[in-house]
Amino acid sequence: MMNKLGLAMIACTFGVTACSQLREPTDAQLATLLHSERSNPADANALLDSKAIDCMRAWSGNEKLMQNLAAGVISVEGKKDCQGKLDDLLADAARNPDTFKFPELTAPKVVTRAIDLQEARRMALLANPASHVPPAALLHSAPAPVAFAPPDSTVDLGAAGARLHEAETLCQQVQQAATQANANAGLKSLAPFCATNLRKLRSTMEWSARNGQSSERLDAIAASADNIATAARNVLGRGNQ
Repeated sequence: MMNKLGLAMIACTFGVTACSQLREPTDAQLATLLHSERSNPADANALLDSKAIDCMRAWSGNEKLMQNLAAGVISVEGKKDCQGKLDDLLADAARNPDTFKFPELTAPKVVTRAIDLQEARRMALLANPASHVPPAALLHSAPAPVAFAPPDSTVDLGAAGARLHEAETLCQQVQQAATQANANAGLKSLAPFCATNLRKLRSTMEWSARNGQSSERLDAIAASADNIATAARNVLGRGNQ
């Protein structure tokens, strides 16, 4: 009587696809595997390692997923280097208890889900009002100058980009006003806060545009820039009262 192993071998002979089908990690497994070193794996909104996701895109073999990747990422040396980093993540039992393999992590369907998961977490972070409240410790501290991220001339952010630029201009005015000797607490607290968050917003919007996100998605992200612009107008209007 043929044993189960023999039956499995015959099944593989006539159905290679079924036997070679790659496993697909869940969102939770992807989050555990790809969380950035500085984030808490238990944080449901913690951002993932963008460099790891870019490496997955480079190895996906999918032209759409590889669009707009930096030349250094898709070069032979770049892919070799980042593969080593992905292999390190996969070898970490705490990150990868289910022992997913490199081909499973870089399959186009899995890469797409990782990109979507990262974008959903970015949006959740930007939509969280608590993330836009200056820490109380900043209320009485001197503002540290924070440089703005230079715009990427290869990315068109459309109307959303104009809203972001307006917020950046107002934030620069706040930074200048905050350096005055009689600057009030509102100016001092908002100056570093607005610049830091606008850097993140620009990075998120440009990343979204590079990855084919719709103008509606960019407009949704720009709403956070509008909130910062409103806060800047308010503190500038109060001046040094």
